[in-house]
Amino acid sequence: METETGEQITSSKDQRDTPMASYTCILGFPVCGIWPIGYDGTDINSLCRSHDGKLLVTADDFGLVNLFRYPCCNPNAEWSSFRGHSAHVTKVRFLKDDRAVISLGGRDQSIIQWAIDSE
Repeated sequence: METETGEQITSSKDQRDTPMASYTCILGFPVCGIWPIGYDGTDINSLCRSHDGKLLVTADDFGLVNLFRYPCCNPNAEWSSFRGHSAHVTKVRFLKDDRAVISLGGRDQSIIQWAIDSE
């Protein structure tokens, strides 16, 4: 919707470069590099871009929390993986100040807070 007039925007290309307040969709051009070779379309369960727009965190079926730079458009992008859950991770979110990430475990039903090192 156009905020000034309330009219529906029907052209997707008109929205292509519109900055979003948050980004949590596992599909899309700015995150197409999060899919390692061998992952299928169900292996990444959650994604969250940091509030400052510099980092991206994902949760996967292998118990990993993965940290990328944002945007992550390169299929050969470098990332860091962290293991803390004993099974799949269902959700990840940055805290408001981007100093930590919260992850929720599936089978282990745990909640883990991960500190973000700014260096």
